[in-house]
Amino acid sequence: MMITRFSALFVLMGSLLGGLPVVAQAADCQYDVKPVPVFTGMVSRITGDGVLFADGRDVVMPESLLPFVRLANEVKVHGLVSLDGRKIWVLALYDKDRLVCPSVLDVRKGAYPGSAAYDVIEHQGGGSP
Repeated sequence: MMITRFSALFVLMGSLLGGLPVVAQAADCQYDVKPVPVFTGMVSRITGDGVLFADGRDVVMPESLLPFVRLANEVKVHGLVSLDGRKIWVLALYDKDRLVCPSVLDVRKGAYPGSAAYDVIEHQGGGSP
């Protein structure tokens, strides 16, 4: 979790200082996300793995999409919702009218912390990961 926060801070500081353009952190979509449901919500908090909507839904998003969200602003995303409806996994979001997807470097192969598949992996030792 510390690495994730450090990485997000590095991207934010780099973009503010002009070292890393924000546009380079995200990409045009290489896959069709239009069939995936659209969710809209007001950002009430930025969390370690994404944002929290004002209605309490936890929105998990790749780091490269975080520069496109702002506190107290509405965000519109394409994503998958958990069975209980309290968590959304973001596949793309709208920056004004442009659809933005995560950068290739941000899309991980296999299960990763925060992903739906990671939650069902049986870890050796019986403890938490």
